[in-house]
Order: sequence, then structure tokens, then C-alpha cells
Amino acid sequence: MSAARNVLYRSVTTRKLLCLVGLFALLALCFYQNMMTGASSLSVRDLFTALFQAAAATEKIHIIVWTVRLPNALMAILAGAGLAVAGMEMQTILNNSLASPYTLGISSAASFGAALSLVLGYSVLSETLQNYITPIFAFVFALGSSMLVYAVGKIKKDRATIILAGIAMNFLFTGLNSVFSYFVPDETLRGITNWSYGSLVGATLLEDAIVFAVLLVCVPLLLRESWKLTSLSMGEQTAKALGVDVSKLRTKMMILVSVITAVSVCFIGTIGFIGLVAPYIAKRIIGQEQRFYIPAALLVGAILLSAASILSKTPIFGVTFAIALITNMIGIPFLLILILQNKR
Repeated sequence: MSAARNVLYRSVTTRKLLCLVGLFALLALCFYQNMMTGASSLSVRDLFTALFQAAAATEKIHIIVWTVRLPNALMAILAGAGLAVAGMEMQTILNNSLASPYTLGISSAASFGAALSLVLGYSVLSETLQNYITPIFAFVFALGSSMLVYAVGKIKKDRATIILAGIAMNFLFTGLNSVFSYFVPDETLRGITNWSYGSLVGATLLEDAIVFAVLLVCVPLLLRESWKLTSLSMGEQTAKALGVDVSKLRTKMMILVSVITAVSVCFIGTIGFIGLVAPYIAKRIIGQEQRFYIPAALLVGAILLSAASILSKTPIFGVTFAIALITNMIGIPFLLILILQNKR
């Protein structure tokens, strides 16, 4: 019997590893297509020459690849992965499949922080500092909002309170954003609107490096707690029976996912539903064992945002769309499916 269980375990583990390899291959394909898609046409030879033989590429192609498309494509992968893993851990610690950075109001708080920085201006600062004031404001408000939501839940000692507090934060910051539209100049209003729609345009390799560094620190910490998180996904009482300090684990995870969410949205704006849809797909593909669920969510989130980036750059009816509109069109049907499943 023990031998049969070992064979079954190895079979299941092999299947999950193959799924991860398949997701990685799909991500590589999305990355390639994202690099190829855009207003200026590139041949495969142009792309590979610019990436691996930079001296042989023309100045125009070098700028298109290294200044525009590569930073955008990498940001799609990194931000998508960050939002996905943040969403899946929120769902795990709150035991609610509707929890995500978007539904808990973290993204709208970031949007308000960015809008506030645009309203305040800071024209006395150097151009370099001005470029980073908006992401800094977005990061601070996103992190502060998530901590406030969790503090409310901690006081009430109820997971459902965290969801309700997040919804309240979402409405609050969305309303405050709307207030700006009544008295700011048109130019500032356009900047606020563009940021709230989310965009990968303008991403830089330095911003990519910052997001990558945060993920490089936080994701291993999540993997380190994978056994505890897996036990928590089977129920709070089960986790406690296995010796897990659930309250301490929730606090630690909330801090980590708040940092990941804040840094993921502070450079690209409000991107909805990636943190909701990606965990749902990853769970269906690979299950809830966190050793495999975490990398699967990272890969699915990166794939989804890369695919949305490709679609946003592909003219439909002669126009291109903001990336947030694409993710919303993907996410809303999944949200309805989740609501119906929860009702059943």
C-alpha cells in the first residue's frame, strides 16, 4: 500500500511539474509576441539582432527594442506575476475566492495616491524626481490602505470584516478620485484618467529591476511558508490542529502581499482582475498545494497581463485600447462565475 501511495504521489508531482513547464513555455511565447507587437513592425531577425547583437542593430531598432518594448514586456511579466501571487495569498489567508488587490481597494488607493501627486505638482523638483513622485505616492497609499484594512479586521477578529473594509476603501478612494475631476485643470485630469486606466507604456528597465527585486525577496518568503499556507487552505481549525499560529501567519502574509501589490501597481496604474482571475486558473490547473500553486499563479498572472498587453497594442476597429479595459473584459466573466459558484 505504501509503495502504491509513493507511485501515486510521484505521478501527481510529475503532472504538476509538467504543467509548470507548459505554463513557462506559454509565457515565453507571450513574451516573444509582446516584443513583436506594436506600431512599428519588426522582423524576427531585427528583434534577435537588437537583443543579442546590439552593435549590429540600427539606432531606431535599438531604441524600439531596448527603450520601449523590452521594459514594457518585462513589466507585464513582473507586475502580472506580483498581482497574481498577491491575490492568491489574499484568498488563502481570508478563505475567500473573491479577495484580490482590486476588490480590497488597494489598487484604488494607489490610484488616489497617484492622482494626489499629479494635483500637487511638485514643479520645483528635478525632472527625474518628478517621474518618481507619482509611483512613490501610489506605493504609500496602496500600502497604507492595505494595512488599514487588515487593522480593521484584526480589531474585529473576523475575516469577513476585512473584505467589507476593503470594499469600503475601494468606494472611498474611487469617490475621492472623482472629486478631483471637478476642480483640476484638463491637463492634470487627463493624467489622472490615464493613470487610473493602467498602462505599461513608459516603463523603464530601472522600474522593472525594482519590481523584480521586491519579488525576489518576497516570493521565497512565501514559499518558505508554503506548508503552513497549504494547511490553512484546508481550514483554520485544521491549520491550528497542525500547530500553525494562524494569526501570526496572516499578519506576515498580509504584510508581504501588501508590499508586492503596492510595488506592482505603483508604476503601471490600476490593473484590475489579474489578482482575481490568475489564482482561479492556477488553482484549477495545479491545485492548492502551495509549493506548486505559488509558481503556477506567478506564471498565469504573467501570461494574462502579457496577453492583455498584446491585445491592447493590436488595433481593433482601427483603435487601440487601454490595458485595464482588456483586463476588465477578461475579469468580469470570471467574477460572475465565482459569484455563482460561491452561491452554490
